[in-house]
Amino acid sequence: MRLLIFINSLGEFVMQFADTPARSEGPMNHVILRSVGVGILLFCACALFSVSAIAFDLNGNWSTEPSNCDKIFEMKNNVVSFTHNAEVFGDAFIVEGDRLRGPGNICKITNRKETNGILHLIASCTTNIAALGTQELSAKIDNDNQITRIFPSFPQIGIPYFRCKF
Repeated sequence: MRLLIFINSLGEFVMQFADTPARSEGPMNHVILRSVGVGILLFCACALFSVSAIAFDLNGNWSTEPSNCDKIFEMKNNVVSFTHNAEVFGDAFIVEGDRLRGPGNICKITNRKETNGILHLIASCTTNIAALGTQELSAKIDNDNQITRIFPSFPQIGIPYFRCKF
């Protein structure tokens, strides 16, 4: 009995036991089967790990008050910025690549790690007045359009943020 592994016409992996003996039971046939088996195993492992390597897309405009997005953010010359009195309508930030901006500060994300649905960021931040230094930020990923900022020292506290669309 031998195990046949092949891809059917729908692109699905199929494993099937066959009662017929192989044409050649010599050592070369075993080397080929072993090589094919190792190749399939590596392919499956890569497919599994590549799915988990897809990082959460944090880029965009985020606010604690999604109904006030139009009062917090505005588009000027194809660049999203904050309105003059954005702080009045809720806490908010803008992420563009490794840059995180709030109404009164700018941060450069220097390290990013995603573990079990929690996004951990280390950022170097400044305000118009002073350098704030390195900040650690953590957020639970609720879905593609909602995160909750968490504070590891105070797990009972969480601040939800919603992605604002233009």
